Amino acid sequence: MRIEEEVFARHKLIPDRLIAYGFTQVNDCLTWSRELPDEDLKIVVEYDGAINGRIIDLSLNEEYTAFRVEGTTGYSAQIRQKYIKLLTDIQDHCCKKQYFKMPQAQRIGDYILEAYGSAPEFLWPNIPSYAAFRQPGKKKWFAVMGSVPLSKVDREVKSAQPVEVINVKVDQDRIKDYLSQTGIYEAFHMNKQCWVSIILDDTLPDEAVQGMIDDSYGSIQG
Repeated sequence: MRIEEEVFARHKLIPDRLIAYGFTQVNDCLTWSRELPDEDLKIVVEYDGAINGRIIDLSLNEEYTAFRVEGTTGYSAQIRQKYIKLLTDIQDHCCKKQYFKMPQAQRIGDYILEAYGSAPEFLWPNIPSYAAFRQPGKKKWFAVMGSVPLSKVDREVKSAQPVEVINVKVDQDRIKDYLSQTGIYEAFHMNKQCWVSIILDDTLPDEAVQGMIDDSYGSIQG
C-alpha cells in the first residue's frame, strides 16, 4: 500500500480545508509544497480527487524515490518519517473521518457514534474493512459493519460487487418477519438464529435501520 493510502485511509479530504491549509489551485488540482529544513529536497502534494505526493531532489532537479521502499534504513528512513509527519499534519487539519464508503453506511456510522458514543473498532486484520460497535467499556458488540461481496449476503445473485452491510441482533422469535423484508438477509459471519444483515444501499430507510440498531443495543444491556 502506498504511503498516502495508509495515512489517509478512512479519511475524506475537504477541499476548503486544503485551501485554508495553503493548497493552491493549479490546473485541475490543488497543490502544496514545502522544502525540508536542512535538506536539499522539496515535498509536493497534489489533490485531484485522490491525494498524491512526491519529493524532488533540488540539487539534481529530479524525483527522489528511495524513501518509498518499505523497511528502508538510514537517510531514506529519516526522509520517509519526515514525509509521513507532514502528510499526517495535512490529515489532521484537512480531513473528516470516513470509516465507510456507501452514503448510507457513513450516515449509520455517524448515527451510532452520536447516539451511543461508540466509534467503529477494526478488530480483524484479515478483514480490515469490518468494524465492531460496542457499548463503551463493554466487551459485547451490538453491531458489526463492513464491506463484503454482494453474493455473500444475497445468495440469489452471483455478483462479487462489494457492498457494505450492518449486522444487528434481533428478537429470535421475530427473525422470520425480519427476513421477509426487502434489504434484510441472513446474517453474514454471525449467528443466523438471532442476527441479521442489512445491506446499506438505502433499500431500508435510515429510520428503520436505526430502530433495529436501538433494539440490538438494548439486547446487550445488563
